[in-house]
Amino acid sequence: MRNLQNHFDSADKLLMFLGTIAGGTITLVAIENLSPEQAALVSAILIAILSSAATKLSAPRWWWLCIGAIAGMIIGLGSVLSETLADNGQPLDFPVRCTIIGLQMLAGFVSGFLWGRKTPKANIPPLKTFLSRLSAITAGLYAIVVTVDFVWEGLEEARTLSSRLSATTTILITALIIPAVVGYFIAESRKRN
Repeated sequence: MRNLQNHFDSADKLLMFLGTIAGGTITLVAIENLSPEQAALVSAILIAILSSAATKLSAPRWWWLCIGAIAGMIIGLGSVLSETLADNGQPLDFPVRCTIIGLQMLAGFVSGFLWGRKTPKANIPPLKTFLSRLSAITAGLYAIVVTVDFVWEGLEEARTLSSRLSATTTILITALIIPAVVGYFIAESRKRN
C-alpha cells in the first residue's frame, strides 16, 4: 500500500491528468458517432479492461494512469449521452436506458470481481481507495468540463451542460460502483473458502 497511498508525486499527478485526458478523448472520439447503446458497450468494455489492468500493475504511475483514463471515460460517455439528449430534445427510450445501465452495471461487477480476486500486492490499494480516487478525479474533470464550456459558450449553456452532465455522471458512477462492491465481496468471500 505504501506505493500508492504515500507515493503520489508530481509525475503521478501528471500521469493521472494525462490518463484522464486520454480516456476522455478516446471515449469521445471512439463513441461520438455511435448510438448510445454502442457507446455504452464500448465504454463498459474499456472500463472493465482498465480496472482489471489496474489490479495487475506494479508501478504506481501506471495505476494512476488507468484511474485517470476510467474517469475520463465516465465523463466522456456522460457528455455523449448529454449531447444525445440535447440533440433529440426528448429522453432516451426505456430499453435504451436499461441497456446503458445494464452495461455499466456489468462493467462494474466484472471490475469489482477482478479486484476482489487480485493477488495481494503491497502496491495495489483496496477497493475503497480505488473508488474514492476515481470519484475525486471524476468530480474534478466534471468541474473542468463545465468551466471550459462556460468560457466558450457562456453561462446559460454551461448551466444546461452542468445539469445534464451532473445527472448522467451520477447515474453512470452509481451503476458502476454498486455492482463493483457486490462483485468485490463475492470474490473476497470465494477467496476465503
